Amino acid sequence: MENNILKEKVKANVKEKIAILNIRKEFDMKANKNKKIVYIITSACAVLVLCMGIIIGTNNGGLESIYQIALEKTNTLNQEESLTNELNINKLKSLAMLSLDADIKIIKLEDLPEKFKFIENISLPEEYKLEESYTVYTRDNKEVDEYNILHDYVFNYAKDNNKIKIAFSELEEPLRDYFIEGGDEISKIGDAEFIIYQSEEMYIVTFNYQNINFDIETTGITEDELVNLLQSIINQIKNINNSDKIIEDKDSGANEQTNEITETNYPEYYAGRYIDNNGNNVVLLCEDKKENREYICNLLGITESKTTFKTANNSYNYLIGLQSKISQKMQNKELPFVTSSTLMEVDNKIEVVVISNKKEDIDEIKELDITGDAIEIKYN
Repeated sequence: MENNILKEKVKANVKEKIAILNIRKEFDMKANKNKKIVYIITSACAVLVLCMGIIIGTNNGGLESIYQIALEKTNTLNQEESLTNELNINKLKSLAMLSLDADIKIIKLEDLPEKFKFIENISLPEEYKLEESYTVYTRDNKEVDEYNILHDYVFNYAKDNNKIKIAFSELEEPLRDYFIEGGDEISKIGDAEFIIYQSEEMYIVTFNYQNINFDIETTGITEDELVNLLQSIINQIKNINNSDKIIEDKDSGANEQTNEITETNYPEYYAGRYIDNNGNNVVLLCEDKKENREYICNLLGITESKTTFKTANNSYNYLIGLQSKISQKMQNKELPFVTSSTLMEVDNKIEVVVISNKKEDIDEIKELDITGDAIEIKYN
């Protein structure tokens, strides 16, 4: 009975999504015209402000200064515009309903396999809460009555009328109740590649990371929030894998020093790496020296001349170890006031989202950080 209600709810969500998409198409041309008008007006205002600035600057003997400020502002605006275009967003052309031969069963977070526990700690946009979670089963063939193949895991989050659906599968791409048509331009965030579709505020993202196939649908979130969500998923998968590696080494007694570099044995001066908005490598180093740059670039397989280097306080090894501690305590229900924990390589910190502002709760988290600089607390 419970599964039947869930199935009807899933179908209703898909139908609602298609209806909204069709209505929006009617306004596409009007919206585009309005955007052009706004752009023209905005450009005219910018020219007017620039001219006024030059006149004022001339009267005060500061023409060169005013011109320089205007030039810097123009360059900044051009740079920001180019940065927002670095993601290759494919415009969604159509979306059609399909029939799906599958069965749905409710699943709880505590019943997830360990390798999928990453979903517990992902960083969601503010106020989005888990609404339902279930598994999707298919059949070996049409001649068999039993739905005996666990195909997908699905997690639905909601904020008011906005939704985020995260589906993933080890078998193949997660199943859909609909067909989408759009481009196939690839976006890259960190070391993962994505195909991102968009129609107004609706995003659909497909990608494969470490042999897990993802299909994500969102409404009501910004492009930046989408990027943060995707980066969070990637980081949490890494954390789970690194945690498993640490446990294996501990069980096998592998505690001796070794020259072999593994995922959890970077040099202590290495503090992390990420891809900036221009698609360039940025490497963080605790000690920014020539020999350190050469060694880490060789280790990571990247070109030094095309890499930006920045200094940071916390080594990557330390952050990974700290994230593993927090994740383990969350799994053991020792930190019930913590909703998520994410390794943010850009900030060289662990972002911990909490629902409590009690001093004793915050202190309990901070006590895990020996350096006192690696944890950033955020309130939900």
